[in-house]
Amino acid sequence: MSIKAETSFSLADQLFNADSVARLSKNLKAAHKGFKPKRFEKTVLEAFPVLELKARISCMVDALDDHLPASFNDSLAILEAALPEPLDPTLTDDDFGEFIWAVPSEYVAKHGCSEERLDRSLAFLRRATMSFTVESAIRPFLRDFPEETMSFVHDCASHDNYHVRRLASEGIRPYLPWALRVIIEPDRVVEVLSKLHADNTRYVTRSVANTMNDLSRDHPALVIDTLNGWRNEARQHEGELDWMTRHSLRTLVKTDNADALELLGYPAAPQFSLGKVSATEKVKVGESLKWRGTLTSKAAQKLKVALRVYFLKANGTHSTKVFAIKDVDLGKGEKFEIDKALSFKPITTRVLYAGTHHVELLVNGKARGKKSFQLVT
Repeated sequence: MSIKAETSFSLADQLFNADSVARLSKNLKAAHKGFKPKRFEKTVLEAFPVLELKARISCMVDALDDHLPASFNDSLAILEAALPEPLDPTLTDDDFGEFIWAVPSEYVAKHGCSEERLDRSLAFLRRATMSFTVESAIRPFLRDFPEETMSFVHDCASHDNYHVRRLASEGIRPYLPWALRVIIEPDRVVEVLSKLHADNTRYVTRSVANTMNDLSRDHPALVIDTLNGWRNEARQHEGELDWMTRHSLRTLVKTDNADALELLGYPAAPQFSLGKVSATEKVKVGESLKWRGTLTSKAAQKLKVALRVYFLKANGTHSTKVFAIKDVDLGKGEKFEIDKALSFKPITTRVLYAGTHHVELLVNGKARGKKSFQLVT
């Protein structure tokens, strides 16, 4: 038997709705007297109910084909005039703009990704990203014109506007969510990130760290070597580089990569003992698993303590998820009492199956104290 929470929340409805479409069409009308805002709004809003988020953007882009001039240059000028004012350049983070302004850049990605339109299209994306990020729109250009677009990316990395600098790192993420996959040589990705890692805005450094984290999935040694190199350069504030390093290595840490743990100061072979382990033997859906134990450190060391749960799947195998407990610095002989409750309430992102599950303690990636328990309805 499977159990999953129901949800009525729709991100697509929150971001793309009558109000946001009206803001887009109002600006387009101001930029182009021939634009028919009511007809445009009617066309897309009638299509929206059966469309998810990305499909709604595509729907609006397609609708613009019937509402903008046949000339790409004329349409480009209208779209640029319709863009809202650039976001506040004095801020350093959490200034994303409105998602509705993804539409003009996606229009340009659809119609402007050609040799004769390349320079004008990339220039538009550089301006558009100051109002709303265009990392998804730049992907077709990276695919079809890699050399020219990577040259553009390097120019963006040196721009005085931090939204443009952030495009340089975010646009080349190996696993950019909701976007076209583009294969870029990892050394070329690092070359761009090395220009940006000392940036003074968290908006940019978070993007650098996210791109490094993506890169670590296929090239862990390169990521670790690069992070060590940045530390030796000492161009970034130490506290910010510490944060970036943790953020860059989060996937490797979840997979218990010894080199990543060592770089973060966690010994790959921690010295400890574990006693008084107990875990709930039967957990009812909607209630919590309780795990208890006493960890005794046998050396002065930094420990990352977590629980790993083996969730039963429909086919009888298990998938795992790690739940952090605490990072602790313990001296030799010090004890750490662990008392952790894990909720088994139904959630929208995981289907629960009644039957045998398992749980174990992880200390710097080393597993101890595995227990089985029954999930019941």
